Amino acid sequence: MNKDKGYDLYSLSVEISGIAAIVTGLGNTLDKDCDRLNDEYFRLALGGVSDHLERIAKDLEEL
Repeated sequence: MNKDKGYDLYSLSVEISGIAAIVTGLGNTLDKDCDRLNDEYFRLALGGVSDHLERIAKDLEEL
């Protein structure tokens, strides 16, 4: 990660916004008026979000 803190904070902000969009999309699948993910894909998506958040936590430790 680039040590320029302005760049780092912006990158983290963009990543967190992306995760928020993913979580919103996953939540939409629980709505009865939306298409649903099967259990396997829902689990994979949650695992991806978890991995992404762990990477962001490690990046924050570097700041």
